[in-house]
Amino acid sequence: MFESRLLPHWLGECGRAVEALVFPWECSVCADPAAGAPFCPGCRRELLDASPSPCERCGLPMGPFADHTNGCYACRGRPLGFDRAIALGPYQGPIRDLCLRLKHEPNAWLAPWLVDVLLESNPLLRDLPSGTCVVPIPLHWRRYWERGYNQADALANALARRLRVRRLWPLKRVEPTPPLVTLARTERLRIMHDAFRVKSSASATLKGRTILLVDDILTTGATCGAAARALKRAGAARVIAVVIGRAEGKA
Repeated sequence: MFESRLLPHWLGECGRAVEALVFPWECSVCADPAAGAPFCPGCRRELLDASPSPCERCGLPMGPFADHTNGCYACRGRPLGFDRAIALGPYQGPIRDLCLRLKHEPNAWLAPWLVDVLLESNPLLRDLPSGTCVVPIPLHWRRYWERGYNQADALANALARRLRVRRLWPLKRVEPTPPLVTLARTERLRIMHDAFRVKSSASATLKGRTILLVDDILTTGATCGAAARALKRAGAARVIAVVIGRAEGKA
């Protein structure tokens, strides 16, 4: 049993080693040569150190001396829906560029590498209760039909494999919401209020579990918050939003 779990990992590592010999890498951030990975050592370190002091509640990068008691200035006193948020770093610079690239299916290969850096920078994700599951933020079926790809799926698949936990598909997006990028927080909350439902067949699976709710970017938290509330109504005990980029949205 133990050997069977290790075999896919071993084969993957062998494949990466052969690929590195045949197709030399260049850094996806600075384009300098990189040894067997899409990030050179300097850029990888920059990604790891991107958010040294985030808010433990909403994941927003904060100064080292900021008061995080019961959240930060952006989330204190506000219901979020999820219990906490974990991000690789602020949605700017290299992280913004990588998130934008990941939105296109030919760049889905970046997802496992970004997840590796995210896990290295956030030890909390290595210390989760038994039964923890990974759930991606879904697209509405019409949007998925148009794109044929969801970057949250790519990240969730990679995270579940790295953590060796179950990856579930309990959520469906029942409202074809418009793009939220230009909207303020209150308008986003209104639009996303009932955007998600949990499939009736999934409720029993969610009951009492900690859920890692995965998306690429968190801005105001309206999308992750609405999805987390749906999961909790279906019986999830705790929901942690896990994203690559943490942006600061309009009030």
